[in-house]
Amino acid sequence: MTIPPKTGDKFCELLDIIARLRAPGGCPWDQKQTVQTFKPFLLEETHELSEALDTDDIEQVREELGDLFFQLGFINQLYEEKNNFTMAEVLQTIIDKMIRRHPHVFEGKTFASDIEMRRNWAKIKEKENAGKTKQTYALDVPRSMPALTRSYRVSSRAARTGFDWPDIQYMTDKLTDEFNELMKAMKESEPSRISEELGDLFLMLVNIGRKLDVNCEECLHGATDKFINRFKKMEDLISRQNQSIPNLDTSEKIEFWQQAKDMENE
Repeated sequence: MTIPPKTGDKFCELLDIIARLRAPGGCPWDQKQTVQTFKPFLLEETHELSEALDTDDIEQVREELGDLFFQLGFINQLYEEKNNFTMAEVLQTIIDKMIRRHPHVFEGKTFASDIEMRRNWAKIKEKENAGKTKQTYALDVPRSMPALTRSYRVSSRAARTGFDWPDIQYMTDKLTDEFNELMKAMKESEPSRISEELGDLFLMLVNIGRKLDVNCEECLHGATDKFINRFKKMEDLISRQNQSIPNLDTSEKIEFWQQAKDMENE
């Protein structure tokens, strides 16, 4: 695939706009930004792009991609102003990394399986990190990531080293053990243990999802969306009866909830 020449021109135009915003006579708001003050906007735009991808709204995806390119270009500008690095150097770094990590594409190397290819990827990363002043440990996934996604990444990386649960049955047995430990902590009313055991239970569920090739982050989003839709249906049913949730007893709430649930299957 050949990239149209104007793509590079547009990218440079965006960088020029960012530089102008930061330069004397530019935008006062942009001029006072630092890496730390700008970081929250990067996270926000990333989530907005993620949401656009879920809706598959092409126009929205295009707009959010543009917003994210701006965020990255702006952060690069902040470092370039300090003579730390240039955008060209940033791009060259990722170009070199991708070529180095894909010998099966750029060097004609072959692998017997996808697992072997992933292990080779991990070995290349390990070799790269060995030469750094501060070695990056294989399981060092940013704590700022959503907890479910972070736990999925950590367990996946551990599995690539060969440290993994043997099979689903073993994992479901372990899930039962973790649940029982949570129940025991709850029975004994130990808050710190309850928090710890609940975390262990979540981690075990994430590992089961990984084994079954299920994206736990999206899985939970789906369950939350389903709850919201069902709750709205329940509220509507209750409103039709000229009642409100606070005035209902537990059995009545359960009955309305079941009615809302049954409506989904109609």
